[in-house]
Amino acid sequence: MEMNATTVIKRPVDEVFTYVIDFSNDVHWRAGAPESGLRSDEPFGLGTIGYTRVGDVETEWRVVSYVENESADWELTNGPFLGSGGYRLVPVDRDTEFTLVADVEPAGVYKLLGPLFGWIGRRRNQADVEKLREILESIPE
Repeated sequence: MEMNATTVIKRPVDEVFTYVIDFSNDVHWRAGAPESGLRSDEPFGLGTIGYTRVGDVETEWRVVSYVENESADWELTNGPFLGSGGYRLVPVDRDTEFTLVADVEPAGVYKLLGPLFGWIGRRRNQADVEKLREILESIPE
C-alpha cells in the first residue's frame, strides 16, 4: 500500500539530506515517533540497520540502497508491517523536492485496519513532510 508524501523545502539538498538521515531528528518531524535511531555503529549507508518506534510499536529496517544527497531506501525487517520505505531528494533551483516513500502492508492484527491503514498513513506522512519543511525553513540561513 503506497503512502508517499512530497513537499518542496526552501533549503539546499545537502542540508535536507543531512537532517533526515540523522534519525534522532525523527522525534521532531515524525508524528507519534518518540524514538528512532541506528542499531549499526558504522556511518549511515548501505547495510545500516535502524529502528523507529511509533507509540508502542517498534519496526526495524535495513538500508538497501543509498546515494548521498539523492536517496536512501530501506526494507522493513522486523515489526508488525511488511514493506519498504525511503527518501528521495531532487534539487529544484536552490530548493529541494523531498519525498517520503512508504510502501507498507500491515501484518497481524494491524491487517484488520485494511484500507483505513492506507488513508491514515498517507495523511500522516503528508503532515510529517510538511512539519519537516516548517522546521528546516525556520532555521536561519
